[in-house]
Amino acid sequence: MKKYILLLLIGLISCNDSFLNKTPLDQETESTFFRSYDNFRTYAWQFYSWFSGYGKNLNELFDVYTDNGFHGAANNENQYGWDKVTKANYTSTGTNGWVYSRIRTIQYLLDNLETSEMTEPEKEHWRGVGYFFKANEYFSFLSRFGKAIWIDKVLTDADEDILYGPTISRIELADKILEMLVYARDHVKAEGDGDNTITPDVVNALISRFGLFEGTWQKYHKEEGGNPDKFLQLSYEASSALIAKYPNVHSNYNEVFNSYDLSGIDGILLYKIYIPTKGHNIMRTFRSSESWQEASSDMVQSYLCTDGKPIWTSADYEGDQTTGNDIMNIEFRNRDYRLYYSICPPYRVITGAGSNRWEAGTDVEERCERTDNPIDSEYIDLMKDINAGSSILKFLPIIQWNDEIVREQPHIRGRYQIGQGYNISNAGYHIWKYYTPDNQLNLSDTDAPIFRMGEVMVNHAEAAFELGLFTQSVADATINKLRERAHIAPMVVANITPDFDPKRDKGGYVSSGDPVAGPADYEVNPVLWEIRRERRVELYGEGFRFDDLRRWAKGHYISKTQYGVYVKKSDYENDRYVTDPDISKFNLKIVDDGKGGGRICLFGNPNPGWRNKYYLYPLPINDLTLNENLEQNPGYESK
Repeated sequence: MKKYILLLLIGLISCNDSFLNKTPLDQETESTFFRSYDNFRTYAWQFYSWFSGYGKNLNELFDVYTDNGFHGAANNENQYGWDKVTKANYTSTGTNGWVYSRIRTIQYLLDNLETSEMTEPEKEHWRGVGYFFKANEYFSFLSRFGKAIWIDKVLTDADEDILYGPTISRIELADKILEMLVYARDHVKAEGDGDNTITPDVVNALISRFGLFEGTWQKYHKEEGGNPDKFLQLSYEASSALIAKYPNVHSNYNEVFNSYDLSGIDGILLYKIYIPTKGHNIMRTFRSSESWQEASSDMVQSYLCTDGKPIWTSADYEGDQTTGNDIMNIEFRNRDYRLYYSICPPYRVITGAGSNRWEAGTDVEERCERTDNPIDSEYIDLMKDINAGSSILKFLPIIQWNDEIVREQPHIRGRYQIGQGYNISNAGYHIWKYYTPDNQLNLSDTDAPIFRMGEVMVNHAEAAFELGLFTQSVADATINKLRERAHIAPMVVANITPDFDPKRDKGGYVSSGDPVAGPADYEVNPVLWEIRRERRVELYGEGFRFDDLRRWAKGHYISKTQYGVYVKKSDYENDRYVTDPDISKFNLKIVDDGKGGGRICLFGNPNPGWRNKYYLYPLPINDLTLNENLEQNPGYESK
């Protein structure tokens, strides 16, 4: 089925029944409704709506609580880097995802399988579908809290031993999740329930994701009683099966995230469909003045150059040259195409309010007047070239509602607006990963990928390394497939020496004054560092980074002060945003042009630093009050 049907079917009653002869509502639901295969299929459609897609919290989606970026508004420092999570943030029941209503909804399906009229294979199929969604929900509990209350039936008021009972351990919960996923993989029908539904391939994609997460968590957090290799092996096998079946990814990275129909697109395993009247507003947010999600210079610097090397060692990187023009133009040259599709490249055109409006069906770059300076048009021409043949236009950003072309990027709030208070940022790196100009409505109906082979490939590469199985052939089947699409040189494993990236994490971080004990820091192997880099850029802006830093036990990356674009003080009217005229302090190879300048820094330097308690989320205090058998995670208040 192409459309997700968001229905909760309870209490279906025959019109011929008299009031006095009706069975109770819950009995009507269970004994009358849950009979046929179609009954179960109709009930299960609601589960698909739980995939957040582009409805996810934008701060989480765009990694603003990580080293990938920040929330650009005043007084919105990273809550983990600045230790700003207070008791008020986790007092109410249901905060942080400690909610069991979905488990209950799934359990209704599972509890009614045996009394249905379906055949045994049909029951096994729906048990597998139920287990898939139940495993995904418990995966969220495991990731966030490290534990959960285990529920294996629909609870009533009489089940106080469960309702007010203790949680099970991380090790036991992880094993239960894995068992459910293996069952689902082995029993869900190969064809699922039609197009874009749960199939064994989709289950394998979740096994790939979950197994990598839990395996690396248990390894780097040294979980007592854990078995990291068991989870890593299952992840490796699941992704191996998928790569054998889907060895390629779609040729255009931008189209993966900005297409109105993802059916038939290479490498898309499951996606969420939107219709215009029930769509998402992610494009409207980033085309208007309402976006505060920012990319950091640290994130931009992580993209490789065309020769497959980091900017620190690449001969293709031109950021250390002084030209008298904008530094940002130089640092964007000869880079991974995913950078151009994710962060709007710099440009400048001649335009003003009421003029040079884009018209649907035309090339955006043809609707503007160029300046006389060739460097202002460099990336306009580049974006036209790399989008040649694509039906998804991504040449220049358009202002929400009036189709006016934005005059320039960087388009910094309060300084460079020039009468255009839209498509702006506070620090200069404007995110446009989920952007297409041809929909000016409040709601957009571009499809959102849920499981895709780009993620599976980086999962596979990492799991293979952790198991000691990463070879050149694995790199060719995974990372180099992604690099080919990104137009950068392939990874040659033998060439990745300890000095391949001088900024590689060599360990040595020591927590200062942290009352919660954390895992020991460690040096990241040079090859693993490059695998993690590939994951970072391939999955940027999809909400993975915070969980990655937590499972790697590298939360202290969040302690890095984040910067925006380089600016010259002579060009930037408000000097309070410029960190220091001594640009040698900013970890970027740029020579001062003699006028002084620096990178925008909104929140000062340094931040207070990561706290180990943030590896897990706090349980809501109200729930702890109601259930004395619950135990708060270390470092948080319980009442």
